[in-house]
Amino acid sequence: MFGLKKNSVRLLRPAEEGSSGEKEVIRSTDGELLSAQEKAYAAAMTQPPAAFHERIGREPLYSLSEEAAAQEFSQWLATYDPADADPGLLSDKFMDGISQVGIDVHRSSMWLPTAHPELWGTQIIWEKNTPVQVIKREHEVYDTKTYRGSPGEAMHQHRKPLRYSLERPDQEIEYELLRDLKKQGATDYLIVPFHTDHQFEQPWIAFSTQRPGGFSVLEINALKAYCVPLSWKARVAVAESATRNLLQVYLGQEAASRVLRGEFRRGTGSERQAVIWFCDLRGFTSLGDRLSAEELVKVLDQYFECVAGPIEEAGGEILKFIGDAVLAVFPITDTEAASASAALAAAKKALRELERWSAEHAEHPPLEIGISLHIGQVMYGNIGGRSRLDFTVIGSAVNEAARVESLCKELGSLLATGRFAEAVSGEGLRSLGKRELRGVKDAVEIFQAR
Repeated sequence: MFGLKKNSVRLLRPAEEGSSGEKEVIRSTDGELLSAQEKAYAAAMTQPPAAFHERIGREPLYSLSEEAAAQEFSQWLATYDPADADPGLLSDKFMDGISQVGIDVHRSSMWLPTAHPELWGTQIIWEKNTPVQVIKREHEVYDTKTYRGSPGEAMHQHRKPLRYSLERPDQEIEYELLRDLKKQGATDYLIVPFHTDHQFEQPWIAFSTQRPGGFSVLEINALKAYCVPLSWKARVAVAESATRNLLQVYLGQEAASRVLRGEFRRGTGSERQAVIWFCDLRGFTSLGDRLSAEELVKVLDQYFECVAGPIEEAGGEILKFIGDAVLAVFPITDTEAASASAALAAAKKALRELERWSAEHAEHPPLEIGISLHIGQVMYGNIGGRSRLDFTVIGSAVNEAARVESLCKELGSLLATGRFAEAVSGEGLRSLGKRELRGVKDAVEIFQAR
């Protein structure tokens, strides 16, 4: 990737490397986040190799014939690459460059915190001659042995580079992860923090080698120096991921994509045909009177999960939670019949999920909802005030769906309009005749799910 064959570049080892000073460093952790020498390394990393050698005041890291790959790697570290937003590609490119400059790393693990209600962060594991693994870690991992009693937890506590020699008896190696790496042949382990303003969400990267004797002092300094520009790239990746994740969580995937593409001016949007879903929880007021605020929030979260899961699994998109009501759409990307059938199946599954929940939580009143399904033209875009916008759907079809849902208490839990019934050819529906809807000019034929 960086000009020369992998592993063709080799670091030249200083003559003083086997001195007692190096042994002392190997057996201790680093005191400061970046020493003056490491800052000199970092400042020199973006310079041409000749300037790099001169500024750090050491023997050349590379032979003259090998400088091209090192320079290309340094240039990549110093520039923005849109592909860096992909954590897997970022790790792969970085470790490819580390291999090019001759640092013998067998495995690396990078941790990037994630702004997401379900996910704590992303772990990227690189191993020599093995595809990169990208693992999404949920918040619950914080209380498991995967995190507790690990170098990652130590990093969050100390927020400074930590080094562990693995050429010691197992009883002297503090962490189970490190003992496991030793069994796989590792001899040395270094974990380096990235610069960040967060007090707890500390990103980091760890390296291990299988070379006898472990990392040299020069390699340790070089790795820490290379991690400075890598941390800038990682922060961009984290920021882009946070923006995308939070927009998707609060707006939905389609709306988030539109906003990220620049569709955020007030009054802008597009018209489209869609299946419209509107549902509302029955007896919410009395439920609120019986439960504390904390208990009520828990029940609401579980109710929304019973409803949201089937909608999203069927390709629908939740646009709004309105108190205890849900507004969702199923965009018609193929045929009306396909989208309508998916919405009907999702509605039936949501009702089953709520029945199951109610049976498992007999201490609470049963959760009962009304669901209405309709098809119509909607305006999909931005509405609101100058400083507070909402990305949603509006139109007479949305109003009709809400009006139909208000009939559920009288006519049944799952109702649909004649327009929707046409799309599914009456699949599992029976007509209840035409009904007047408040604010709607013409009477609408209502269908009930069998």
